[in-house]
Amino acid sequence: MPGVEAVLRALKPETVAEQGDTLGAQLRRRRRELGHRRIDAARLIGIDPKSLLWWERDAREPLERAWPSIIAYLGREPWRRQEVLAERLLAERRRRGLSISEAAAIAGVDQTTFAWWESGRRLPRYPRTKMLVAQFLGDSLT
Repeated sequence: MPGVEAVLRALKPETVAEQGDTLGAQLRRRRRELGHRRIDAARLIGIDPKSLLWWERDAREPLERAWPSIIAYLGREPWRRQEVLAERLLAERRRRGLSISEAAAIAGVDQTTFAWWESGRRLPRYPRTKMLVAQFLGDSLT
């Protein structure tokens, strides 16, 4: 209407995308904090810029080997404190950048067993397997 003063306010799409706790939002926020272009951030992480684009959009998950570099770039781990054994195993595997078969070999168990533990389908029951899991996690099972 003529003569009616209106003020329109909206967040920019990139600002909306930076809100939240997803990996993509965290990567985008960190990149902006550091003033990096996507290509610069990708080079620091050691990946292709297209991969970073997909991660920032939360369209794809990073490969296991990329997690240590992502953690270094963010300056912290992108997940909250892990309480459940399955989540702790997944977090430790990602910290080290290991595949399930590599983590299973380090833990001294079959990869299917490790995958079951990590998914929460099964828990280690015997003292020996509990000890192997504790060694992998670098602590004692509580």
